[in-house]
Parts: sequence; structure tokens; C-alpha cells
Amino acid sequence: MNIETLSVGLALQQTQEQAAVQVQRMALDTAQEQGAALTKMLESVGIITDPNLGNQVDLLA
Repeated sequence: MNIETLSVGLALQQTQEQAAVQVQRMALDTAQEQGAALTKMLESVGIITDPNLGNQVDLLA
């Protein structure tokens, strides 16, 4: 086997793995930001902080 070819292949594989990890980190950061924004929005309209929400269910409806 050619060591040069193996070396280039290994370097390429490592670069691809590093790029994939960076993309996953960016996706995770975006998801966390969107989750925080959604939580803030729901708190601002009182959905999350309403203690009576979901305590009564209309079974006849």
C-alpha cells in the first residue's frame, strides 16, 4: 500500500469529521436559541406561568 495515499485519506477523513462536528455544534446552538426564545415568548403571554392552566377538563364537550 502507498503510505502517501493512506496519509491523505486519513487527513481528509479527519477534516470531514471536524466539519461535521462544527455543523452539529451550530445546529445545537441554533436549537438552544430557538428554545430560549420560545420559552420567553410563552412566558410573556402567560401560558407557562398560569397556575390554573390544565386544572379543569370539560368532559361533556
